[in-house]
Amino acid sequence: MQRLQSVEGISRLKDAFHKVFIKSDPFGYPFQEILNEKVLIFPTNGYYLNKNQFDALMKTIEYFGQGTFFGSESEGDSFNLSQDFNSELAPQHWVVESNIDYEGYQSIPFVVENSLYSPHGEWGLQLSHEDHAILAGNSLFINRFKEAYPKWEKDKAKFFQHWVEVNKDFSTDIKWIDDFIKQF
Repeated sequence: MQRLQSVEGISRLKDAFHKVFIKSDPFGYPFQEILNEKVLIFPTNGYYLNKNQFDALMKTIEYFGQGTFFGSESEGDSFNLSQDFNSELAPQHWVVESNIDYEGYQSIPFVVENSLYSPHGEWGLQLSHEDHAILAGNSLFINRFKEAYPKWEKDKAKFFQHWVEVNKDFSTDIKWIDDFIKQF
């Protein structure tokens, strides 16, 4: 695992990010059209997948022979190339080997919404501050992930129920949920 702190390295990740994502928005539809299959994952472990979710993603990545993936804090303007990427406050961008274990993954110091994504634009995942993630890829990739993570169907129902409870307890506006859920 290597943190990138050079403009050249961040620029390379920015290009890869935009092959996968139109924008950083885990509450909308952030993916490029080519990534037409999606899965909603809920609940996550804060800004990290839980162990079962992570293991399923790693099995899927390894099945397709991808040795590395990228991880970026994607909240805000994390790819602004004019900032000092050596600063401790700079957004974190990482190149990660797909054989990383769960403890290694949790050691990546993500403190805001973040994205994990393919260097070649084949898949991408965004994690939100509301303990959910959205994963997109082609149908082969997503079907393989679903096989490795059979709880995916229940996650969608748990997510919807969670927001119904939030609405009931806090009168939170959940009008966005119906359109969001339809994507999955």
